[in-house]
Amino acid sequence: MSRIFIERSFTYSCPSKLFCIELLEKLEEEVALGVEVYAELKQDKIIFRIFGLEPSVEEAIVKIKNFITQFTKIKALNPKQGLTAEQLSKLIHKAIPLDVLAEVLKRQGIAGVVIEGNTIYADTDLETLQVYSQLIAKALDKTKFLRLSYNIKKAITAAIALYNIDVREILEKLKNCGMLNENEELIVPWQRALDCLEEAYPM
Repeated sequence: MSRIFIERSFTYSCPSKLFCIELLEKLEEEVALGVEVYAELKQDKIIFRIFGLEPSVEEAIVKIKNFITQFTKIKALNPKQGLTAEQLSKLIHKAIPLDVLAEVLKRQGIAGVVIEGNTIYADTDLETLQVYSQLIAKALDKTKFLRLSYNIKKAITAAIALYNIDVREILEKLKNCGMLNENEELIVPWQRALDCLEEAYPM
């Protein structure tokens, strides 16, 4: 059976040159295509040229176009108009607790932070929201194997995102503040536990 190699091309017009650049960077990071792809940037346009076996080329074009659609939707998100937990997880590729994100944003001085159902609102831009969401996602990775209650894990996650301190140091500070019992369980709401750390690590 003969193997048919083909070339296909298409052009995508971006809202801006910066958008084009970010799109190409994310496409390279996140999408495995299995064919040769050349992307030429001309002002605010990208010319895609795809080489490979015919079925693979057609599949790659579909993947690229689907990625562009999703990327465009994400870039249109606005925290002031609200982001759902699902939209946020697609943005950072990890589910995070909205109440922890809300608490971190408030303690960073961001106004208008409200949670309604599974949607968070905040008077900030998408990039800022994404940065703090990613910090929380990384902090979650450090707490997932801890044999501690869900409440104290929330406090620890928020503290790592806010102050970049390690778990042992957080627990020691909370003990000194009288907020933990002998079993390392919080005896106050997890949000209040952060008040102790805020005094120790003023921003």
